[in-house]
Amino acid sequence: MVARRFSLTDWLDLGLEALAEAGPAGLTIEALCQRAGKTKGSFYAHFVTSEAYLTALAEHWRETYTRRLVEAADTGEQPDARLFLLDQMALRLDSRVEQGMRRLATNDARVMRICTEVDRERIAYLAGLHRASGRFDDRNALALARLEYATFIGFQQIDTGAGSAGAAESYQLFLKLTGRT
Repeated sequence: MVARRFSLTDWLDLGLEALAEAGPAGLTIEALCQRAGKTKGSFYAHFVTSEAYLTALAEHWRETYTRRLVEAADTGEQPDARLFLLDQMALRLDSRVEQGMRRLATNDARVMRICTEVDRERIAYLAGLHRASGRFDDRNALALARLEYATFIGFQQIDTGAGSAGAAESYQLFLKLTGRT
């Protein structure tokens, strides 16, 4: 039986798993090759350097954790339906990947740039949905999007002591305050 060739996407998916489970320390070439059961040559067939891999990984994270969600949310007809779809998908994401990517960004300028771009893309998308709801003007839609996003990221990054039930309760209050329930 011939072993299946590891594709570029396989390496990137593996990296997101490693990031979730071990944080940035799990992203060394040695650790990735061991996890994959592949040689360094297999890795280098797709990535010239570890830095190139980390940049590609951050772009893969952007695609899977942002752009695909936006694409799926855009299947909703009304802005509130799109917000609901986005919320449901975002709440199912592995927050350990988000945490790991942000830790990785503290030591890698290219990853930091991508994280910053992702933050701005997410906020702009939320602001557009809030504006389209008709409940907020441009300025308030942007302010609300920033607040909502900061809250979402904050719950992932810090231990508020609320636990998942408390976070869900806080989110329901947020929806009520913004007229979405």
